[in-house]
Amino acid sequence: MRKSVAKAATPTNLPRTEREASSVRARAPRPRFKRMTIADVAEVAALEARVFPDPWSADSFLAEVERKPDIGYPVVMRDGSDLVAYAVVWFVVDEIHIGNVAVSPDEQGRGLGASLLTHVLEEGRRRGMVWATLEVRPSNVRALALYERFGFEKIAVRKRYYANDREDAWVLACTLERRPERRVG
Repeated sequence: MRKSVAKAATPTNLPRTEREASSVRARAPRPRFKRMTIADVAEVAALEARVFPDPWSADSFLAEVERKPDIGYPVVMRDGSDLVAYAVVWFVVDEIHIGNVAVSPDEQGRGLGASLLTHVLEEGRRRGMVWATLEVRPSNVRALALYERFGFEKIAVRKRYYANDREDAWVLACTLERRPERRVG
């Protein structure tokens, strides 16, 4: 009697080469942006709590949703129905101030932060903003690298800015006359 050996199932739709994998990624649907609504607030607050040690409350996001559109721009990024990232920005005279940016930990490394930052900076340009500013923890190396790619530079330090651990915040700024830098390759 012959013993049957089960073969491991190998899906036929998986890419076989890096070139094919790149092609599959290029065809994948792109996440879409939309203005944050009241319906998004609970999900955004839950993601905020996963990402930051000192999260904003759901009430803070609700206040941003209710803020006048000419001043505030809370935006979510969805991949299908999944919330993958969000940002909250304010337009003050000629400056766009980026108050909050987050990408789901499960989605980090896909370029979504760069896409989101490009989106909000383009919205600022569209509205005639000249500068962009934000605060960031010096320990947030990934965010600092992203902001540097977009031309942000350190202009000040806010001592003991973060309430939970009293870490300083670096204030970064960039001009919006130039387009965001793109990675080559």
